[in-house]
Parts: sequence; C-alpha cells; structure tokens
Amino acid sequence: MTGIDRHVSAAHMVLGKDLNPHDTLFAGQAASYMIECGFLAVQSFLNSGHIVCLGLDGLRFLRPVRKGDTIDISSTVVYAGTTSVGAHIAMTRRSDGAMAAECFVSFVHIEEETGQALPHGVMLPALDEQGEERRRAYLAYKGMTV
Repeated sequence: MTGIDRHVSAAHMVLGKDLNPHDTLFAGQAASYMIECGFLAVQSFLNSGHIVCLGLDGLRFLRPVRKGDTIDISSTVVYAGTTSVGAHIAMTRRSDGAMAAECFVSFVHIEEETGQALPHGVMLPALDEQGEERRRAYLAYKGMTV
C-alpha cells in the first residue's frame, strides 16, 4: 500500500511564553511545534495514529524568530521503513519567507496494546529531487545507506 499523504503545514504566532531569555523562540518550543507537525504528516501518511516519536535529528536554527513573528512549519515524509517513518521539517518566518530552522523527526508505528513496534506495510511514493536530497540526508543522520 502507498501512503495517503506525506505533507502537512501548520502556522504559529510566537508569543511571549514561547521565548528564551534572549527574547527569541525557545528551542524546546520550536522542537515541540516541529514534532507535532511531523506527527500529523506521518499520521496522515500511515492513516493511523498509533505512532510514537523515536527521535529528532539534526535540529539547526538558521535565523532568530522573535515575539510576534508568525512561523510556518512544513513537514514532508521522506522515508518509510518496515516499522518507522521519517519526516523532514522546515520552519520559515512568514514575514520574509526565510528558513529559520529545520530537522528530521522519526516515528515508529506501534501496536497500541503492547507499545511494541509493528510493521505498517506502507510504501513511500517516488520523491521529487528535493525530497530525494532530504531522504539521503535523513539516511545519513540515521547511519543508513540505500
């Protein structure tokens, strides 16, 4: 079976409660937003909410995000293994379209009763050039090869 959808976008307005002592978006809050967006993409892709976050890789902050900024978070599934699915997440500032942060998030499909990894049986459709580039980067972070 081929995955249903592999792209989800969300927007957030950065509030005072989201800031670190330097008055920029707190890394933990940014990671939370990014994981949530990745979860939604993977949930849609697998057509199942029986997933858990395995980890976040390569989180890089490229530009500051300040109070009052609106950020767009975009998640694209770039990998589907036997039980796991990986997504690339990009955070951009709506004001100028500049990428503020990016990362990869991995999720595992589980059997809800036991919490054990469960094969999902979903295949990733062919990716465009950018998606293929991100898939290679994801595999490099995971120490995997094609």
